[in-house]
Amino acid sequence: QALRPKPRVGRQADSRIPASHSFCAPILAMGVHRRQAVAPLLLAWIVFLSQRDGASAQKLPGHSIPTPPDLYSLVADWFLAGTVIPTQQAMILNPGVPNRMGIMWSSYPLLTDSFEVTMTFRGKRPTKRNVKDEGFAFWYVYENGTQAHHNISFEHAQKQEEIIADTWKNAFTEGGMDLFGYRSQYNGLGVFFVDEESPSVCAIPNDGQKTFKLGQGIPTYDAVKYDFLNGEFTVKIIIKPDNAKIEVGGQTIDVKAAFKPGGYIGFTSFGGVKAAPDAEEKAGFLELLSLTTVNNDLSTKGEEAHTTQAPPPPVPADEKIDVLADASTFKDHRAESDAIKELTNMVFKLVVETQPMRQQMSRAIESLGKRIEVMEGNFAELKAELDKKTGHKLGAEFDAIKKELTSLSSVASEATEERHSRLESLHADIADVHKSAHSPDNIDKHLDKLTQSNTKVLDQLTNEHQKMFGVSIAAIAFIIIAGLSLYNKFRCWEKKHVL
Repeated sequence: QALRPKPRVGRQADSRIPASHSFCAPILAMGVHRRQAVAPLLLAWIVFLSQRDGASAQKLPGHSIPTPPDLYSLVADWFLAGTVIPTQQAMILNPGVPNRMGIMWSSYPLLTDSFEVTMTFRGKRPTKRNVKDEGFAFWYVYENGTQAHHNISFEHAQKQEEIIADTWKNAFTEGGMDLFGYRSQYNGLGVFFVDEESPSVCAIPNDGQKTFKLGQGIPTYDAVKYDFLNGEFTVKIIIKPDNAKIEVGGQTIDVKAAFKPGGYIGFTSFGGVKAAPDAEEKAGFLELLSLTTVNNDLSTKGEEAHTTQAPPPPVPADEKIDVLADASTFKDHRAESDAIKELTNMVFKLVVETQPMRQQMSRAIESLGKRIEVMEGNFAELKAELDKKTGHKLGAEFDAIKKELTSLSSVASEATEERHSRLESLHADIADVHKSAHSPDNIDKHLDKLTQSNTKVLDQLTNEHQKMFGVSIAAIAFIIIAGLSLYNKFRCWEKKHVL
């Protein structure tokens, strides 16, 4: 039904053909039925072609990199140098540092001249442009890139003294490798990603005779404008014997040239040079997330068959030994740093976990403070209303009652202390009497005196006790009467809807 042609407006005019021309009707009907019969055949043919195209693509694992990268496959199938670093997520081509170069080559050649390479990158540029001549390139060349870069990369690009002195590029320039770290007179295809004011992508074939450099033929006049340092993007490169096609950012670059088997694929990247001496040491960050290479010609073998070293069995956690950490001269500093880091993580975790609780407590305290302020205001209004209704200040009266009760307690404590002092003096007198007594008569006299003084003391104590009891009863009665009067006032106000 999808392939069935829609009726055109002109067909409606056929129904108005005169009867003298009715002989055309069977022919028209025959054409319609023939198209209806051909439609299923066309659909089946399209499905067959799509299945055939899908079956004709043979993945080449020796020229592919999965996500995450397999370290053992990288060691067996690829040459890495410079800033190219495998991580647990991707392959870092440029870590965002100027004046640094990354090199990556396949160790074995492609044996086909009809293949397809699909690559996924992720790029991020700094907030301010600090470098120039920055970018990277994809290569399909007939020179063994591993042999070309092995000695020069280890002797210069990765030599600490030359990196510090910034002289490692001299050997590359003298060797003709001044195009993103590879030869400016290359033999094959180069796809160049140039980061400038208007980032672009271009593809240039070369036979090893012409020289291409940044600003001298690169980028080309018809380069595709695409910002490749702005997130994740996919590049597809299709190589055929007589042409090549590059797809990036929804745009296509067509290359007319002859390509032959036996070439090597690879990448080179350059972090650029600082635009100014005082510019910040930051360049674009670029990583390769995945790379898939397929052979589109099943009549030829895509790559050499070789075995990859099997990974060793996993080592138990208690048997693992960090040789570098144990032999490092900064072992003690590293241990201190780990302890500080662990403590920092614990403090951060504690702060993060207690933050909601502290916020909740702060809100609760603020709410309680507001309620207390409202309650104090209500009490102040109630006090003013009571003073207004009674005609006198109840607060001042209660303060006076409290002061009087306080004075009573102080008087009672003073009287108690005085009694204790008198008892102590009495005991002292008794002791003196016992010491100075010489005859029974003297003892009787002293005892009579002592009895009389004791009787006086008891009478005085009784009187004071009765007085204090009366005062306490009077105070309690006053408090009860005042409380009843307040209760009566509240009941009266409640009836009058004052409260």
